[in-house]
Amino acid sequence: MVCKVTAQKNLLPDTTGFCAGDTAVIEIKEKLDKNASILWTTPYSIIQNTKKISAFKFGGKYYVKVVSNKQTFFDSTYVKIYFRPRSLLRDSTLCKGKPIVLDAKNNGMKYFWNTGDVTQKIKVETSGRYWVRITNFGCSIIDTAIVKVLPGNTLSFTSEMQFCLSDENKSLSIKTQPNTKINWSTGSTASSINVTKEGLYWVKTDSKNCGVQVDSVRVKLKACDCEMMIPNSFTPNEDNKNDYFYPITQCDYTTFLMVISDKWGNVVYQTNNLNGKWDGRFKGNLCPEENYVYHIESTEAGTNKKLVRNGMVSLFR
Repeated sequence: MVCKVTAQKNLLPDTTGFCAGDTAVIEIKEKLDKNASILWTTPYSIIQNTKKISAFKFGGKYYVKVVSNKQTFFDSTYVKIYFRPRSLLRDSTLCKGKPIVLDAKNNGMKYFWNTGDVTQKIKVETSGRYWVRITNFGCSIIDTAIVKVLPGNTLSFTSEMQFCLSDENKSLSIKTQPNTKINWSTGSTASSINVTKEGLYWVKTDSKNCGVQVDSVRVKLKACDCEMMIPNSFTPNEDNKNDYFYPITQCDYTTFLMVISDKWGNVVYQTNNLNGKWDGRFKGNLCPEENYVYHIESTEAGTNKKLVRNGMVSLFR
């Protein structure tokens, strides 16, 4: 009489993992005798005489018994079902200067953003398409969000403005997105106001995407001798109204220099001609709507008094 030998044999991996909704194949890859008997015991059934089975709903312990050449072998594998990450990013609109946070959620998983970040959340300040690869063991998805940044408010003033008493136009103005509510400290709800006295002025705006914003300016008035009147905004839209930026002078000057730069310090216009006018272009191309910095140097004829004037001008269309 010949006794059968019972032994543990590495027929299966210790663990088998797959994503929820997928199918895992559990297979004996070792070559067996063609007359071998195979018996699987799974959490949902007993299966016979096949080297591979499928697991698609049930995790847990899967056992196999193989009888081959008068030997009996046992082995098992533990099947793990991993949660598949969910797509939870949403397209967003934000206001310039007010970043938002994109949250991939799916806590405890691994993340890789197209920005190079590997955190669950990232801060976004610019328009663009953002995607993240979310991985939970062998389960992976790519989630995408489109972010649009609105330009926000454009101001004709800085934190402090100085006007001459003789200026006819001592205005403060703001350009906003459509459907924005405007409220000035004077009670006006218009896009611009004229100031008549020194003091602190503020303007509050309220819009759906940008929320509530408050900007303020301290206005100072002074008596000017040989006055040079410089506008704080112009509209080069070729309607023959306020199409050029230039100072209005009341005196003669022996030297004159006007330099206009963008917010990055790049010079977009320069002239030594007292009658020179900037048309809002740089090398023939229209400049974008924003605030520009002017620097004017002059020497008064007769007195040789040298003055330097710096300020900001807003380009609107």
